[in-house]
Amino acid sequence: MNYKIWLSAALMLGAGAAQAAGVGTTGASFLKVGVGARELALGSAASSLTEGAGAVNWNPARLAGLKRRDLSASYNMLFVDESQGFVGYAAPLGDDMGVFGAGVNYLTVSDIEKRTGDTDNPISKFSNNNTAVTLSYARPDVIPGLAVGGNLKYIQQKLDTQNDKALAIDLGSSYSFNGSWTAAFTVQNLGGKIGPDKLPLTFKGGASTGFFDKKLTAAADLDWLANDERLYLDLGAEYHANKLLSFRAGYQVGRSRDELGGLTGFGAGLGLKFDSFAFDYAYVPFGDLGDTHRMTLGFVF
Repeated sequence: MNYKIWLSAALMLGAGAAQAAGVGTTGASFLKVGVGARELALGSAASSLTEGAGAVNWNPARLAGLKRRDLSASYNMLFVDESQGFVGYAAPLGDDMGVFGAGVNYLTVSDIEKRTGDTDNPISKFSNNNTAVTLSYARPDVIPGLAVGGNLKYIQQKLDTQNDKALAIDLGSSYSFNGSWTAAFTVQNLGGKIGPDKLPLTFKGGASTGFFDKKLTAAADLDWLANDERLYLDLGAEYHANKLLSFRAGYQVGRSRDELGGLTGFGAGLGLKFDSFAFDYAYVPFGDLGDTHRMTLGFVF
């Protein structure tokens, strides 16, 4: 019964906000570029699987399970003159007061050529700098099995002489039931505009479960980018070969609309864990744009 109440509330929240959103160009598009090698290797099927400080980006409610402080740093090797990074930190507050988190996500495109006409040589070069600073809070067992969380984001994008800023919030939930299933729902980038454009309002929800004594985990998410009118189905699986090594693969159905060709939507990677240290790698191709490589380092202390 608790699960049915939670699911109904999440669907009503999503439907109401989606009706208020219309199609159009969105600003702060870097917020749609996921961070975290594990999550991206899973095809972004991460709402119920993301963990540690990286959950700041995917579902703040998933921070609630932390028992120790967690530090995470990610770097995305994207395309020519384009790079992205994320640094996150999360810590339990003690005495069942929940979990606090914070993160900085940035994407930079450098050496953009400026021209005033159809000339061979640019008159100068400039950069496109995008940053999101996030504060998070999560609380476990609001009712048995249900965790909730929220983010407050400060977003800034600079393009040459233009400098736009905005505030947004994320709302997330995670519910564990039947001993093996976890369902999750999150609303991301809920706010007004940045400059003349709407923020990339996103609704994301899904579930995951384990097989073969939880050596294999499978997950599925549904992503609705309301202002872009894009719908994606994320499918991912993770196999734990042993306590140290994991293999992952995933696919994001619906990427054919992006018309990039190749293996766009596919993701694969691996993870290594040594006591308090973790390393994750993901290979994510983008068809005609090229291949990208994502790496994440994590420390628990």
